[in-house]
Amino acid sequence: MPDRAERAERSERAERSERAKRAARRGPASARARRATDRRALLLAAAGLTLAGAVLAGSVSGGPRGDEPHKSPGHAIAEPAEDGIAPAAEPEPCADGRDPAESYRAERLAGDAVERIRDRGQLIVGVDQNSYLWGYRSPETGEIVGFDLDLVQAIADDLVEEGVLDEDVENPVKYLAIPTDQRTRAIGDQEVDMVVRAMSITCDRWEEVAFSTAYFETGQQLLVPRNSPIDGYDASLAGKTVCSAAGSTAETWLEHESHGAELVAAPNHLDCLVHVQLGLADALMTDSALAAGHIAQDPSMRLIGEPLTVESYGVAMNLNDVDLVRWVNAVLEDYRDGGSQSRWAQAADRWLQGYLYPQGEPPPAPPQPQYRD
Repeated sequence: MPDRAERAERSERAERSERAKRAARRGPASARARRATDRRALLLAAAGLTLAGAVLAGSVSGGPRGDEPHKSPGHAIAEPAEDGIAPAAEPEPCADGRDPAESYRAERLAGDAVERIRDRGQLIVGVDQNSYLWGYRSPETGEIVGFDLDLVQAIADDLVEEGVLDEDVENPVKYLAIPTDQRTRAIGDQEVDMVVRAMSITCDRWEEVAFSTAYFETGQQLLVPRNSPIDGYDASLAGKTVCSAAGSTAETWLEHESHGAELVAAPNHLDCLVHVQLGLADALMTDSALAAGHIAQDPSMRLIGEPLTVESYGVAMNLNDVDLVRWVNAVLEDYRDGGSQSRWAQAADRWLQGYLYPQGEPPPAPPQPQYRD
């Protein structure tokens, strides 16, 4: 009868054999993913990247926010266009011929939506907490900070001055961190008054939400590891796996033409970066502005090709809240005004200099407002 040591050795051999069989059934892709997992583990820990899943609700008070990003020339977008961040494509008009960036004319006039906020004394805003530079949780303060949050503060400051928000309320601005695919639902269900979350203005989205005028211009682009054989949005994607945030314009674009790639959707574009880092995807598609944050977090990534679209970020609100849209547009006119001394330029210098345009140079001009009435 075998002794205990011999039985243990047999058990171990059997277990190794079974693991080998499972690995063979899963194939080389899984082996690559496991190796990539080992390679990337330290990087993920160092970068502090986290998967964003279900809705996380939280509130913080207004006022100065957190720490500024560390500026480094090595973190700038790789191989930028000669004219900075301007996309190479042309804006796509809606079926009625309008530019989707057209919004309602600016006016500070309290209607039902503004009165609703006034009665509450608090502004509820849907934001991101996973987009470095745009909306993310500062590891030093725990507050949500970024370019989008500076805009929220400008809106809140204006509403306080006009007596819409109660400055004596402990938290006059409440932030709800929401995944990409929950943005329009949260607005439609009136869980939030607005979403300020690097949300692209599109014709289809105008069917579900109303947008302010544009406050930033960008375009969809592929992000890959520097040693990737993918060289563009073309046949080199065949057989590869490409990740995009669910409900994003990137997902819509990829579903229209995948070039033979397998598509994977994740709750947020940061999840897609983690997928690539773990070897579960070969590339991710997002807009070049958000991609700048990914490159800052992981300099082993690079953008390839030219931007495929021209898209503008806007503040999204309920379709029925036209008075609030007009009010936000009035805030945006003041926010852009002043050239290099405007609050828009100050926010760009604080968050985007050295990432989306060279260190020490003035920021690009903000998009000019377009109105539909």
